[in-house]
Amino acid sequence: MDNICKYAVMRYVPDSTREEFINIGVVLHSPEEKYIDCLITGNFSRVSTFDDEIKISFLKIILSGVKEDFSNNSTVSGPSREDLSDPKYLDKATSIYINQIQFSRINLIKSNDFEEDLMNLYKTYVHFEIQKRSRLTEQEVRSIMNRVIRTKAGSNKFLEKNYKVDIGPQQIELDYAYETKNDHLKIIKTFSFDYTTQGSNQAPQLAKEWAYNFNRIKSKSDLIDKFPKSDLDLTALIYVKSHTKNIKIALEILKEETNTIEVNNKVQITKFADEMVGEIKSI
Repeated sequence: MDNICKYAVMRYVPDSTREEFINIGVVLHSPEEKYIDCLITGNFSRVSTFDDEIKISFLKIILSGVKEDFSNNSTVSGPSREDLSDPKYLDKATSIYINQIQFSRINLIKSNDFEEDLMNLYKTYVHFEIQKRSRLTEQEVRSIMNRVIRTKAGSNKFLEKNYKVDIGPQQIELDYAYETKNDHLKIIKTFSFDYTTQGSNQAPQLAKEWAYNFNRIKSKSDLIDKFPKSDLDLTALIYVKSHTKNIKIALEILKEETNTIEVNNKVQITKFADEMVGEIKSI
């Protein structure tokens, strides 16, 4: 059954007096289902071109806070279920953003698949993210998985999306964490290495950053007080279209610190999500 949802486009506005902006994300809200989520760009090269004075590191900090306001799985500062049942929540929550992050007017859309429609809205408004050749991004990999999880797992207290872990001086966010039926903690991070040959140059550096994060989780995170190292299962689900030299290097780097599972089509992603649901501890 279709639900009447509201959505707004997130914009970066370097100077409101010039009335210039660039779209950087989309948020979708269903009061009836108490659902809210947003997709925000991870590609800041065009933003830097648009405003050559911007500090990208500072913008990322701001956007992490924005994510909290528009996520079902946010922490204490995020919206409650009571908040999300309010048909005016999106209007109220977006109205406070009046500086460099602003939102478009609120629009209506009918939806029976929130994840898919959010992704389609993102493709429509943040169009510079979508390459001429259709590429499967990390966000699309998660969208496929989320549809399976929502249908088959529903609301399970042992499963958490957008899972945050303190690893010392910083906090990192992973895609899924859940307690398994044998009382292990399984943490999933998704990657998409669906790059052009030139673009694949960034894969090894990305892999090094996450190999470091995985190592810190195993040795320095707050999780080691709750789960013995042997009970932590760190898994990287990696979408790979072609094994260029750089992609092979990146895969080897990740394999040193985490279990890696490669997929190369949507069917395999769906199968992984199915198996994941089957592992989650029952309520």
